Amino acid sequence: MTGKNIIRVVVADRQEFARAGVREILGRDDDVAVVGEADNVPQVLDTVRGEQPHVVLVDSAFPPLGGLDLCRKLLERPPASLAGVVITTETHTDELLLRAVRAGARGYILKDSPAWSWSTALRAVASGEAFLAAQITSRVFSSFTLLPGYDPGNLPSELDRLNDREIQVLKAIAKGLYNREIAQLLAVSESTVKACASSIIGKLGVRNRVEVALVAVRLGLATPIRPADSGRRAGRKTGRARQEIG
Repeated sequence: MTGKNIIRVVVADRQEFARAGVREILGRDDDVAVVGEADNVPQVLDTVRGEQPHVVLVDSAFPPLGGLDLCRKLLERPPASLAGVVITTETHTDELLLRAVRAGARGYILKDSPAWSWSTALRAVASGEAFLAAQITSRVFSSFTLLPGYDPGNLPSELDRLNDREIQVLKAIAKGLYNREIAQLLAVSESTVKACASSIIGKLGVRNRVEVALVAVRLGLATPIRPADSGRRAGRKTGRARQEIG
């Protein structure tokens, strides 16, 4: 296999033993090469600029602010070689998956996934596709199939259930924002946001914030964020974001 066919990977993880484990797993594949490692944000950015990887594996708990913020930083000015970012995590939550997708990640994998799953994820993302860990796929399908049916003819009645503040919070949840971020964005308290979120879940008849976001998309109140847009969206000033949500 020629060098141009090898998938170049940078591993960003706070734990040395985790990086060593990834090296061990990926070292078994002739078409994958770990070309750099990092345990802090400046080092990741420098390594990515220098090594021009095809894929960056990012720990979801990467310090200081988390792997999703690092994902956004990488996508603000990605090298021409970069096909995508894969988020790795020890513990899955539906909210983490939603936020990873909205941060622009092209892959999402649990750290205890089998070796073949890591290789498949890298090959998929390097070729321009998306990858979701097999353990999570059934939950995603379940989230869609268990949602109430929505169609354009029902939009007015669905929206009539929510007041103006709840619609603002609904849009913000669909953007993957935390309660703290929503509170800052809308100039309200976190307790107000929590109360609105609970009210929205009850009024729409869904189970959690992930389903709230899916409903928002299906109602036309939000659209999935493309990876190319994630950096620009992350960089918008609060005033602009408040205008969009309002």
